Amino acid sequence: MMEPFGAKPRALRCTLFRVLFLATLAMLTGCGGSTPPQVGLPTQPGAAPVNSYVGGQGNSPSEALPWSVTIDRSKNVYSYSNPSSPSPVPVTGSVAALTGGSLVLLGPNGYQNGLAVEIPGDAIILRPGDTTTAPVFAVRQASCFTIGGNVKFLFVFSPGLTITNQAFFGRVYASTGSDATQWQFSNQTLYQAPSGSLPSNAIVPGYPGDYPGTCTSSSGSAAVSSAPLANFGAGSQNSSTYTLPTEYVISPGGFFFENQDYVNVPPALGWSYPAISAWGVSEPPAPLAVGATAQVSYVGFLFETTNGNKTYRTRLVGFGGSSVSGTVMTGGTFPNEDPTQPSTVNMSITFGTQDPLNNGVYYLAKLTTPDDGTAFTISCLTYGVGQSGTPACTNNAVATVGYSNGRYAIILSAIDTSGNQEMLVLFQQ
Repeated sequence: MMEPFGAKPRALRCTLFRVLFLATLAMLTGCGGSTPPQVGLPTQPGAAPVNSYVGGQGNSPSEALPWSVTIDRSKNVYSYSNPSSPSPVPVTGSVAALTGGSLVLLGPNGYQNGLAVEIPGDAIILRPGDTTTAPVFAVRQASCFTIGGNVKFLFVFSPGLTITNQAFFGRVYASTGSDATQWQFSNQTLYQAPSGSLPSNAIVPGYPGDYPGTCTSSSGSAAVSSAPLANFGAGSQNSSTYTLPTEYVISPGGFFFENQDYVNVPPALGWSYPAISAWGVSEPPAPLAVGATAQVSYVGFLFETTNGNKTYRTRLVGFGGSSVSGTVMTGGTFPNEDPTQPSTVNMSITFGTQDPLNNGVYYLAKLTTPDDGTAFTISCLTYGVGQSGTPACTNNAVATVGYSNGRYAIILSAIDTSGNQEMLVLFQQ
């Protein structure tokens, strides 16, 4: 519409502008000055001096109860406990903080007793011992909180499942009403990484419907308990359902831990795991660019397993921080496990194509590590030459990448031809 000329029309235009402005403001604020509805997870609070985390160890199928981990940066001390241990007495000691979120755990004699990588107030990866010890992935949920709308969480299973050359991953949606203690979970689906181009639904367990959860908090730590029904066995759509006691721990920053107990599943079904944990992140709001993901620096752990004799290897690794070739990010171990030194470039992640339906999921990923001739590399999918020009082992993988509060996190699961699993967890520094 053409703009009118003259003083009188200008006055009218100003009046109309004020009316429209006030009407728009009323629509945005609502009656009584209420704020717009919350969308997604709440704002992440700042890290407290003392942060407690709940999670599970990498060999979680042998454990039914989650771990607890506490880091007190005001006093530089730590404690952790494993309720499933025959002697679940908390382990305590002092902390030596290194670069970024890296922590050296010291025993009573002042000697190194473990390592950890922490995003204070959000999540931690703990190795409670030497390289033969399985790591613990744990999440901080300080209190019950509300979620605006449905939030999708993407996860992979912690090592211990035996499935040849196919990693498991999954998704679940969570929501709440105005009551932060009442949660609702929906559309939980499990997948197997594809041997071709597309993933397939995992046969078991299957979740036939939505299910509620109840959040409780105590002493600065919260968790959401639920009991979904699940199908097991061949032809699971027609089989009986069983209740699975489940605990979720979710940080406002989007880190996700699920521990599911299978005590009610009859042994006759052949389900051999007493419990399984899932480690994950909330879905990023938009598709990610591998170039941006790979150019920042990460520190974390590579956890390798052999299902036959239940041996483990957990090494501190660094990735990223360099130019990217295609969709490949390089990294490797640290000399003497010292993250203040540059990491060796002897490993790589090939992300491949991002899942068009799930932002941050790369189900055609590959993990390449040195072929060192040990039990951890005797059943690789392919053998070749790695980034450093030495023999290399490559396996199919699924990577989930989260982005929250300006930081990336990568959780990757790879499996070789014998069902031995590798888990790589990386936090941006």
